[in-house]
Amino acid sequence: MITHIRMKNFKSWKDSGEVKLAPLTGFFGTNSSGKSSLLQMLLLLKQTAERSNAEEVIFFGDDNSLVNLGSFSEVIHGHNVEESLALEFRCEFQVPRQIRITEKSEDYPNSILLGVLGFNFRSIMKQEEGELKIKDFWYKNFSFNNYHNLQIVPHESAVSLDGKKIGAAKEIKNCYGVPANEESRLGEILKQFSSLFEQLFDQVYYLGPTRVDPQRLYQWQGRHPEQTGQWGNQTIDALLSARVRNLETSYDKEDFPIEQRILNWLQKMDLAHSFSLDWTRIQGGKTYEVRIQKTPSSPPVTLVDMGYGLAQFLPVIVLCYYAPEGSTIILEQPGIHLHPMVQAQLADLLIEVVNERKLQILVESHSEHLLTRLQRRLVEQQIAQDDVALYFCRNRDGASTIDKLDIGAESGDIKNWPENFFGDVMGDMIAMTDKQVETIAEKESEG
Repeated sequence: MITHIRMKNFKSWKDSGEVKLAPLTGFFGTNSSGKSSLLQMLLLLKQTAERSNAEEVIFFGDDNSLVNLGSFSEVIHGHNVEESLALEFRCEFQVPRQIRITEKSEDYPNSILLGVLGFNFRSIMKQEEGELKIKDFWYKNFSFNNYHNLQIVPHESAVSLDGKKIGAAKEIKNCYGVPANEESRLGEILKQFSSLFEQLFDQVYYLGPTRVDPQRLYQWQGRHPEQTGQWGNQTIDALLSARVRNLETSYDKEDFPIEQRILNWLQKMDLAHSFSLDWTRIQGGKTYEVRIQKTPSSPPVTLVDMGYGLAQFLPVIVLCYYAPEGSTIILEQPGIHLHPMVQAQLADLLIEVVNERKLQILVESHSEHLLTRLQRRLVEQQIAQDDVALYFCRNRDGASTIDKLDIGAESGDIKNWPENFFGDVMGDMIAMTDKQVETIAEKESEG
């Protein structure tokens, strides 16, 4: 689980400060307030980890990546290319990650196996003569009985491990833009970092704010996707894959097929009475169609005929049960196109998968109904206070700021309610009251 993030000079953030991430973390705020950028930082690191070019400092993206941020000049705060970009995070592993270090030295005469519990990471980069370079790199891992604390400052030719200088940075090759000689102890530590970095982001899944349109028929070629796709384009593939592999999910100490839990939620949210995914002879081959019954007496129809909201929401539910237990899921506007009641029940879904499947959910939303239900469930103690972190972002004079919402444990009230959190509700009420008084006065004067 990613426990903290921080960014400096990243898009609208001059300095986000240390942002604590809980198992269920929500970011709220107005448009262009910077809340999406908090998630984009993690997507930026994920797509960098997935690149085959290990010498690349960072991959800002292209049209096929999770996020396309353009270039350094477009990402750096205020487009001031003289500034440095700093990205930082901390993580903990629910199950220790096994890392083997092999180095023939006095400290490590043979290969050893470490159970790594988590690690901290910070990278500071700057553009010089049109080339992006690492200016400072810090990595610290934690195992059962020791840790490594590595800092590299290339422009000072300094490499220190656990506080001791072990080499000159300018002499060696790159790993994510960081010097890494495979024959040195430094190289072993950086290979360890690279492995942990990739393992962490392999378990991060993303679903964007708008999903693909539904289809009447779906072709399945036997693929077993890792997730539902960033636009939900692999949702049906994921469902069929789960079916043939007999994947199950736990609920209330029992195991259920994934399709069963999805149907349970569709029924609970009054979105559907029945849900089926069946093979059809239409068009030949491995063709499937999704059939939905809204009520017990209504005829089955395809997703296309059910309305846009369900088709947009289905990838959210599927991803929450298809992603492996312990994963991190990033959701942008998961409740878009949904009725307010269903937006509230979305909070219950997220709470369930956090509690039952040990998922970490990072969600960006504009939904006051989702927030209100989270407040209620906190008071009802259906999720622990420490397992929830809710934030409000705003942009002032081109710079984003973030405030953690202080929610009363007994009342559920937000003690530091931001101004115009969900619009100027009080202003609207006052305006309506003033107009009513004015209308009554006019009628009395006419009478």
